[in-house]
Amino acid sequence: MVMVLGLGVLAFAGPLSGSWSSSITFDPDPTLIVKSFSSVVQVDYIAGGWTFGSTAIFNLDAFDNLYFSAEGVLGAFSFKSMLDFEPQTPSFNSWINAGSVSIAGLNLYGVFMVDNVGTADIPLIGTGMLLGGSGSAGDVTITAQAQFNMVDYAYYFWAYGYDWAISKFAYESCGTWYKPGFPFYVQTESCTLSWSGLDIYVDIPFTCFTAMAYVSFSCTNGFEGFGAEIYDIDLGLGWVTLSEIDIDFTVTSKAVSTFFGLTLGDVLCFTPYLSLDGIGTEIQGITLNALLLSYSFNGVTFKAGEIFDNVWASSLGGAPHTYGFTSSGTLSYTADCIYNSAYDEYFAVEIDGDSCCGGGFGVSIFNWFDTGDSSQIFDWMETTASLEIGLGSNTTFSTGLSLDGGGLNTLTLRFEFTW
Repeated sequence: MVMVLGLGVLAFAGPLSGSWSSSITFDPDPTLIVKSFSSVVQVDYIAGGWTFGSTAIFNLDAFDNLYFSAEGVLGAFSFKSMLDFEPQTPSFNSWINAGSVSIAGLNLYGVFMVDNVGTADIPLIGTGMLLGGSGSAGDVTITAQAQFNMVDYAYYFWAYGYDWAISKFAYESCGTWYKPGFPFYVQTESCTLSWSGLDIYVDIPFTCFTAMAYVSFSCTNGFEGFGAEIYDIDLGLGWVTLSEIDIDFTVTSKAVSTFFGLTLGDVLCFTPYLSLDGIGTEIQGITLNALLLSYSFNGVTFKAGEIFDNVWASSLGGAPHTYGFTSSGTLSYTADCIYNSAYDEYFAVEIDGDSCCGGGFGVSIFNWFDTGDSSQIFDWMETTASLEIGLGSNTTFSTGLSLDGGGLNTLTLRFEFTW
């Protein structure tokens, strides 16, 4: 606390910025016990167009992680670097560096990583490198990536781009911090940058679809395979789309996959989640998996949700996911984001407005139900409520509580300070 307050004072006199957020949750029954705690301190220093940062993450058990980062531009090159430690061991986790440049229509990038592929007690250090880029010749776009002692995740660079990939150096999602990793993994314990693979993607747009062809090589099998994908397909139908057709070849196999999806029109306050039922290319029906309601009036938002079938695929032929509600009432299939996988119904009220000193406030009340559990009245399982108050533009306090059949379940206190 002393460190953060001191840095906050210094920030007014220098190029320092940052934030400090903390959250603590108590279980009041039978005694006041701390169930969870998290505190994140992030400090950035800007000099010469470069941002040097440090992020410290604490939880109930330990000083969980410490990151150091640097990001900026040098001439025509853009760089980003991150160094990750696990203080509670203490041990080194990874050091990852990325650089990119655009030259004469070519977008080139490189990633170098030093990674502990062992454990904190028995470190096993390996190094790896990625070299890739993309460019266009007329309407044709070519993307290539070579791996050197790195796991092959070239598909994600092609599908989502370099900027998306480096945003995964370290990030927070639904209260969980993810360390440097996917889509960056050193393959083996070795400090020799041996070639491990090469992938080439070629995209050719046509009038009513886009075609992609790829070929993949590796140091394990030599020729891994090649294939083609047709996507953005216009069938001329208003209610169903053929998202993509994949044809994949190896030296011993061939696989053809089709992915059908639904086209939904804009709605005023109801959002249906529909999926196609069928096998292969045979569409046998449509299932209403979930329905969400959101209606706002004069600063008050009424929300409701119902999950009829929590396992469905985004398209016919795609992999199914298990969906649940987040704490804010949206749908997600990410386990960290699902509030309680047993809840399949809720009703909620959210109120927003202005508070003092240029800040704002927000109040929310959610009532959660499990329609398969009749042990509680009306299948009610839990009520959660939260209050958030902004004091000015840089300080936010919030509190939340949970009530269930046994009474007061949890009490949470949070704050965030930025400078």
